[in-house]
Amino acid sequence: MVYFLIPAHEEEETIGLLLYKLRSVMEDVRRDYLAIVFDDGSRDATAQVAEKYRKFLPVRVLKHAKNNGFGPALDRLVRESCRLSRYPQRDIAITIEADFSWSPDPVPAMVREIEAGADIVIGARARVDRPVESMPLSRRAAGRVVSTILKAVMPLQGVTDYTSTFRAYRISTLKQAIAANQENLISSRDNAANVELLLRLGRMHPSIAEVPAPSRCDIRNRESRYSWQSAIKSQLGLTGRVDRAPAARG
Repeated sequence: MVYFLIPAHEEEETIGLLLYKLRSVMEDVRRDYLAIVFDDGSRDATAQVAEKYRKFLPVRVLKHAKNNGFGPALDRLVRESCRLSRYPQRDIAITIEADFSWSPDPVPAMVREIEAGADIVIGARARVDRPVESMPLSRRAAGRVVSTILKAVMPLQGVTDYTSTFRAYRISTLKQAIAANQENLISSRDNAANVELLLRLGRMHPSIAEVPAPSRCDIRNRESRYSWQSAIKSQLGLTGRVDRAPAARG
């Protein structure tokens, strides 16, 4: 089973586009799948639009009355996928944002990497062989700054893009992390939660792979909620809250 974990806050214009695209890419993947949309206190029709797509693909919509932020939403989705999984060693959780800033096209490649033995697969923007598509310079620069510093301070083998929110995880790896961290798996409320999850998983020395993934910010019509200043501050602040991964035993 492949679980798509989709945090959503007021994304009525793009959630349907994303779900329909997931249906399309999964036609080439011989796996059952479920899209789990977490509506984090939206005041628009995000949940209603997602519910309508149950006619076309397997969708489950979770709701929260008020907006608590990306971190609590990600935590809820991760735990829900672990709760639902019957075969954690085989099952996969893929995080992808509801604003369609990531194309789901790399999903088949991500699934193949997990099936080949990877525990985590990152949809990486930091690839020299591919231009970055439609992403503001400030956001690209912030991601590079954070990734460069974390690679030096808290290195994880195989990781070049620490801030990508498009990732695939082996469910058993997530379950191990929950068992080790209990309620402290994700403490960040903003997008730093995504980096925090990666760093906590890194303590278990997972096998990590990357695949090139197009990222763009010009499809949604709403104003971006991204602030590069706060992103750098919160993400680099994790170096004081998350223990560095211990050296691997030889």
